[in-house]
Amino acid sequence: MIKKDMTQKPLFDPRLKRPMHVACFMSGSGTNVRKIIEHQIHLEGERGKSPYKVVVIFTDNPERSNARIIAEEHGIPLEFNDIEKFYEGKNIKDMRIREEFDENTLGLIGHYKPDIIALGGYAWWITKPILSTYIVVNVHPGDLSVKGKDGKRKYVGLHHIPPMKAILAGEKYLHASSHIVTEKHDMGPILVISKPLQVEMPYGITLEDLKKPENKQFLIRLCKEHQDRLKKVGDWEIFPLTMQWIAEGRFAIDERMNVYFDETLIKDGHRL
Repeated sequence: MIKKDMTQKPLFDPRLKRPMHVACFMSGSGTNVRKIIEHQIHLEGERGKSPYKVVVIFTDNPERSNARIIAEEHGIPLEFNDIEKFYEGKNIKDMRIREEFDENTLGLIGHYKPDIIALGGYAWWITKPILSTYIVVNVHPGDLSVKGKDGKRKYVGLHHIPPMKAILAGEKYLHASSHIVTEKHDMGPILVISKPLQVEMPYGITLEDLKKPENKQFLIRLCKEHQDRLKKVGDWEIFPLTMQWIAEGRFAIDERMNVYFDETLIKDGHRL
């Protein structure tokens, strides 16, 4: 039972009378980062100001990501730390080395004084050095509120895996979720859940057909197509809104990491 006297702490306090500073992390195309920046620009045009501001873009993949292009287009500072070069001759499975990389990242972004980090297609797990310093928010291609019989979140995983799990489970609709990142992957408090995207099964194809080993590549293509569609109605909608609502002080948490939206407890995210 939730104690009513638990103290709610906003993820960002708008009484600071300045925009919330956002550091965007990205590894690839950066479409989520673009949407966050575009929404900031939209709010500036509509209201005369935005409650948040992207103050730096960070990438672990400076050669092949669009980070430099996006940063130059919008006049935003760019910082990078090439993770492939960092890991040369090192054990990629050693989390102490991974934490060393994140310590280096902290040194690169610290002087921009971000209030929050937004993972806009960032390929690597965030470790304790960053998580203990900043609030980190991610957008996920699955409904994190759905749990299995074991009580654990059902649609976790990377890339097209969450849509695949949902489709194979017989879900009629897919959702995206924004959430606070913790050390346990995909297990952090849920903030926003998107509007539904209807699952579209090819004519004449059943779930049993999709589960057959010989149809594995077809299943993967189908799930990737749904993931691409989900980005448009899910990720690209809720991630900028999540930044806006955090910056406006509408999200708060208590010491047990319970989430509140407009001072009301929400157990499974604010659903659009």
